[in-house]
Amino acid sequence: MPKRTRHISLKKKAEMVDAIIDHYIKVRKRKNFPKKIVEPVLKLVFPESHYIGRGFHKVVHAIYSRSFKRVIKISNFKSTNRDWDLYHRLPRTIRNLYFAKIYWHTKYCSLQKFGRKAVVPQVQLEKLKRRVKQYGLTDVRAENIRKFGKGFKIIDAYPART
Repeated sequence: MPKRTRHISLKKKAEMVDAIIDHYIKVRKRKNFPKKIVEPVLKLVFPESHYIGRGFHKVVHAIYSRSFKRVIKISNFKSTNRDWDLYHRLPRTIRNLYFAKIYWHTKYCSLQKFGRKAVVPQVQLEKLKRRVKQYGLTDVRAENIRKFGKGFKIIDAYPART
């Protein structure tokens, strides 16, 4: 029996975004991820979303669900898969203590909790770095940490090269 997924309507829309991007890549005979078409496609499929920012690999759009802020992160397949694997590299018992929850991912999209921007005290930053280093997560810096309630969580990390 298939596992039930939270936010199923958002996931179906994300799968539609994946299909549009795949079609665009096939028709245009592209090899790389088409970052420039992501914005218009997202506005079409997720009209209630708004642009938050972009990183080296990802484009981030906010989606409000009840009182929680969640984001759809769009990037190439390799980057999306890497984030999912990093999240699951942490043991279940501490995963959501230190890393913002990732609900699901598709080929190019992932839905993640997204806290609010705040100044991260150096003590908290060092604590987070120390806790996740043993699981092979690097690139834990203030820009990749958000405030969730009373604590701080990592929203993006990178695997250590092994």
